Amino acid sequence: MINVLIVKKEDRILEISVDGHANYAKQGWDIVCAGVSAVVIGGINAIDELDDKVVFDVSANEDTTGYITYRSIKPTYEEQLLLKSMVISLQSIEENYSKYISIETREVKQ
Repeated sequence: MINVLIVKKEDRILEISVDGHANYAKQGWDIVCAGVSAVVIGGINAIDELDDKVVFDVSANEDTTGYITYRSIKPTYEEQLLLKSMVISLQSIEENYSKYISIETREVKQ
């Protein structure tokens, strides 16, 4: 299962972590993993390309765990809009494939 953790403070997204594999189908045919990967990597690339004022950190594990974390360091309006769009896309995948992806949102008080 793919586990997505969204860490928020009020309406601001601080972090999005994705870990695991859907196991919907064999490697190369797994549309759930492909969809989640496209949404997350495409979203991060869009933030990087379209917002020159944002500061963020990405950590990923290059092995087979499928782990990636995006951390907002110096947020901007544009970054938050793109992150919210990413979350909506992930929620759409979860609505149709809830056996293969789980999204948890945590509110922090920092």
